[in-house]
Amino acid sequence: MNSYFDSAMEYTRTHPIDQLKTPLNEKNWEWSYLVRKCRNLELEESYEIYMRRLRNGYLSLFILIELLVMATHTLLLLTSSDRSYVYIDMGVYIASGCLIWLILTVNFYDELVSKHTWIAYASSWLAVSVMVIMDIGLNVYHATSNNDILNPIYDAYTLYAIYMFMPIPYILQPMILGSAVTACYIINYSFVITAKDDNQMHSILNEAIYLVCVNSMGIFFRLMRDIALRTTFLDRRQYVEENLLLRYARDQERGLLLSILPAQIANRLQNDVKSRINRSKQQHQTRAQENLRSSNQSETLKRWRQPDHETLFIEPHKDVTILYADVVNYTYLTTTLDVKQLVEALHDLFVRFDVASEEHNVMRIKFLGDCYYCVAGLASPNDDHAKCCVDLGLRMIKDIRKVREKRNLNVDMRIGVHSGDVLSGVIGAAKWQFDIWSKDVDIANRLESTGATGRVHVSEKTLSLLDGEYFFEDGTEKARDDPVLQKHGIHTFLIKSLRL
Repeated sequence: MNSYFDSAMEYTRTHPIDQLKTPLNEKNWEWSYLVRKCRNLELEESYEIYMRRLRNGYLSLFILIELLVMATHTLLLLTSSDRSYVYIDMGVYIASGCLIWLILTVNFYDELVSKHTWIAYASSWLAVSVMVIMDIGLNVYHATSNNDILNPIYDAYTLYAIYMFMPIPYILQPMILGSAVTACYIINYSFVITAKDDNQMHSILNEAIYLVCVNSMGIFFRLMRDIALRTTFLDRRQYVEENLLLRYARDQERGLLLSILPAQIANRLQNDVKSRINRSKQQHQTRAQENLRSSNQSETLKRWRQPDHETLFIEPHKDVTILYADVVNYTYLTTTLDVKQLVEALHDLFVRFDVASEEHNVMRIKFLGDCYYCVAGLASPNDDHAKCCVDLGLRMIKDIRKVREKRNLNVDMRIGVHSGDVLSGVIGAAKWQFDIWSKDVDIANRLESTGATGRVHVSEKTLSLLDGEYFFEDGTEKARDDPVLQKHGIHTFLIKSLRL
């Protein structure tokens, strides 16, 4: 969190004009670099699916434009004074428009096109062929039947359709198709348009230059569009990935927090931290606007975690059960084992206890040295909180005996369980500490210290919540003589086993 504020301070100390002077990485806008990046990230297939959807959108627009153009052209033919050939042209335009629409419609079947990619190429070539044959065919027809030499009117339109709307991926295939269309129009111009022209080569050259320029513009458009779409695709992918990582980090943070604190207190703490961070940002912005020294700014940021003295994150909880567990002969272990072996043994033991606590729906509060204490019914209400703690105590005794056999250690457990009310919460300023407090917590601690080795020592109140599910016997002599237990009138019992 401190690094976050440090980076924020460094950003504000940098003048905005200096930020604008930072040169952009031109390599990120190179088409070859973007293609390699997609392939290195194994995103080419995903990008192709993304492009296929976009091409379907472009294709829908083209079909609409094509139908509108053909309808408009047909209506304009009706205004012609000489209608000897109008009806033939109208029929050709209407038929070609409908045929192009039928040919290109197959591209909207995503599953079919994804399995057979050649369909996109074949439908594009066929649709363009219909457009070229329609345009050139009418010119040839009028030149041979009526001796009317007409210029092709859909040459540039067809080329633009190839580069802007046809569902052909990448750049090479549109270039080949565009070159083929250009060759057809030049041939038509050579044999039909310039049949009565004395300066044929000059006219053909002008037409060729014009069509080459149209192709060049189409290639440039394709290249720029691919660069823009790849950049957008990679940025979107990075955004989604970072968003997922952020959600995962938040879920991990939330899970870690809930493993330590109850949900009620965790929510209050998170809201309090957010509000203090926002206040710290506002104070920082105010001080930055007033041009205060950086030392004062750093001092403000150091105090961001300090809570208000009046704020207490304490909540009462009724009807819970507290379990205290202590390792017997722990002092002997500290004198006979080296530090590493001791820590490894405690780690093995407490990991087993944590797993058992989670299985029995009991929340571990903390462990101090060899003392391990937890509570049931705190994080979430649980009518069987007493049974959960007793079952956990029996499980802990089994677990420590497994560790004793595994590591050849002379250790055992002494466990005390009591039911009652507690206060739970977080105290402290910079380093928070979650704990529970009440006289019932002290009673559970006394039950553990006055209990018997390898037994679960419970109070009469806890026993009354077990509904006769366990065999038991009277408590220890030490418990009957303990002044704290006698002061509160606590009668104790030792759990023998669960009734089957």
